[in-house]
Amino acid sequence: MLKILAIVTMLIDHLGFTFFPDFLIFRIIGRLALPLFAWGVAIGYTRTRDVKKYGQRLLVLAIISQPIFYLAISESYLNICFTLFLGLLAIYFYDRIFKNYLNLLFLILSIASAYVLNVEYGVYGVLMILLFFIFRKNFLMIPGQSILVFIFALLNPNSIFQIFSIPAFFIIYYFQKYDFRINRLLQYSFYPAHLLVLYLLSLLFWP
Repeated sequence: MLKILAIVTMLIDHLGFTFFPDFLIFRIIGRLALPLFAWGVAIGYTRTRDVKKYGQRLLVLAIISQPIFYLAISESYLNICFTLFLGLLAIYFYDRIFKNYLNLLFLILSIASAYVLNVEYGVYGVLMILLFFIFRKNFLMIPGQSILVFIFALLNPNSIFQIFSIPAFFIIYYFQKYDFRINRLLQYSFYPAHLLVLYLLSLLFWP
């Protein structure tokens, strides 16, 4: 359920960005997408049999999607899949801090890389993924993530619309038990495929 909702809200957001920029309702609904995808990475870490292969899949998807992302969305930053990959790295090193304290340095580097590489949602996105992992079984997920959203909105006035992502934390907390797996090929191919379709449609309507 949550994965399907993540895909649907992302599609609505990108439809609004591409074809209906004056209709803010598309972008407001789209604010639910980041938390849902961030949750997917956090919970995916706990379920995967091989976290390294999981990370490789995210990184390959990010690289493949980037040229299409440049055409369809923006040339100024790296796509969300890079953010999800760095979030997975942050979880990996956080989960191993007490095994080797050098992992604390790698954790900090994973978070800082979001800023250096200029990935979509930056440090905010990576921290959201990490917080989902830390509070995945705790009601503190909701206030913890909400505080992160408000801090981000205060530091970035142009991103005030992120406050509309807060309902996603309630949805995730109360409906996570109803989640189910979807086809892996669909899960990984939808992102670049929908960007390509939107780009081609935009050329058709605005050549």
